[in-house]
Amino acid sequence: MYGKKVSKHLQSICLFALIFSFMVITPQTIAYADTYGSKNTGIKYNILAKDEYNNWEGVSNVSQFLDSDGNFCFAYYNKKTVTVVKTKNGKPQKKKTTLQMEYPIFGGVTCDSNGNYYLVCGRANTSDDQTRETVFISKYDKNGTLLKTIGDNGNSSLDYWYPDDYNTKTPFSGGNCDIAINGDYLVVNYARNMYSGHQSNSVFVINTNTMTRADAGNIYESHSFAQRAIPYNNGFVFASEGDCYDRAFTVSAVTDLSSATNITGNTFHFWVKKGTLDRWDMSALNNNFAHMGDLVTIDHNSVALIASSAKSLNKKAASETEQLFIQIFDPTKDLRTPSAYVTSGTRSGYSGPNGDKKVTDYGVKWLTSHSKKCTIKYPQAVSDGNGSTIILYELYKNSSYDGIYYLVVDQNGTVTIKRTKYSSTAHLNPCETPVFSGKTVYWTGNSTKNNTMYVYSLKIGK
Repeated sequence: MYGKKVSKHLQSICLFALIFSFMVITPQTIAYADTYGSKNTGIKYNILAKDEYNNWEGVSNVSQFLDSDGNFCFAYYNKKTVTVVKTKNGKPQKKKTTLQMEYPIFGGVTCDSNGNYYLVCGRANTSDDQTRETVFISKYDKNGTLLKTIGDNGNSSLDYWYPDDYNTKTPFSGGNCDIAINGDYLVVNYARNMYSGHQSNSVFVINTNTMTRADAGNIYESHSFAQRAIPYNNGFVFASEGDCYDRAFTVSAVTDLSSATNITGNTFHFWVKKGTLDRWDMSALNNNFAHMGDLVTIDHNSVALIASSAKSLNKKAASETEQLFIQIFDPTKDLRTPSAYVTSGTRSGYSGPNGDKKVTDYGVKWLTSHSKKCTIKYPQAVSDGNGSTIILYELYKNSSYDGIYYLVVDQNGTVTIKRTKYSSTAHLNPCETPVFSGKTVYWTGNSTKNNTMYVYSLKIGK
């Protein structure tokens, strides 16, 4: 009889402990409430970033975005056409929309709040006319009917003193093509080869109602190996990964498109051996020991840059494993000062094309500490619209694929969900940004098991 009472008492204690364990919620236990999903699209298609090379990004052959109803969509390129697939809660719908490409080089696709699609494409210019248009934005209605196409020759984000050989000869080369919409304006931040023989980024802005050009001021970085563009208040913020002029992650904020001016600064610099540019050692100059991640809007006063890099700004960088970091800052402030940053953490050393410029980076918060046997690929991030940022990346160990990991940080950069493994077989869409809809992160990727496209999802918390 006494033994039974003890047993019941122990049961009560265990029950209380079990209840209490659910009440005490830490970032790590929240992760177990997250839900993962995958939907087989039935489309056999190898997702890749064309011309990706080392720390140079490429253009993914699959774009991903929200439609006018807030549903996740993806569009895949196939020679002369682009197929748009809508989903409902991540499940691909049977009806598809086909967009006929006006020009042969694929850049990307997005959609506006009225259901119109915008396809960015281009052509290489083999003629001697350096003013010829080479990058184009085509507008289609929701049924895929072409409404209008507008072109540019690459001088739209250059000041008047640049000669014609700084125009775009081949678009979407040596980097990415990123598209963003804010109200009536659409921007494209893309990589290109110029007639001068050099590579840089260029920004093309249009009014989607009138399908006419707009001006974002002088935005130019050479070389530029990755590009980002996001809506910010009434304008946009752009990011570029440069190796020379400037040798840094460079951010430009356009707060008013009517003034054709921007605020530009460097948030994060890269080391190089002293005298590298003077020796014209391009292989050393091209290696900046970093990879672009994503640019995310936090609120009306701040954005976040997420990327991977060697930690040091000295010769140690050449042998260090790239680690994930975040900087949260006000893009309209002087980015050379610590007061511009929400996050804290400094790194100092030497940068510039000749490695002889003393610099200090502020607001640098490191998020990982992987061993030398590990390699981070495709750091990506998306905002939940409430101040939190969901960060994903692929991890390789001893050159073998380990899987996708994710973590979540709040508006101050504090980690609220610790690094958690999503899947050992799923892949991210290379050089693309995931999409957030209905408390869920979506992206399109292949599986290690086959070359079929899947829609992957990650729902954070409840």
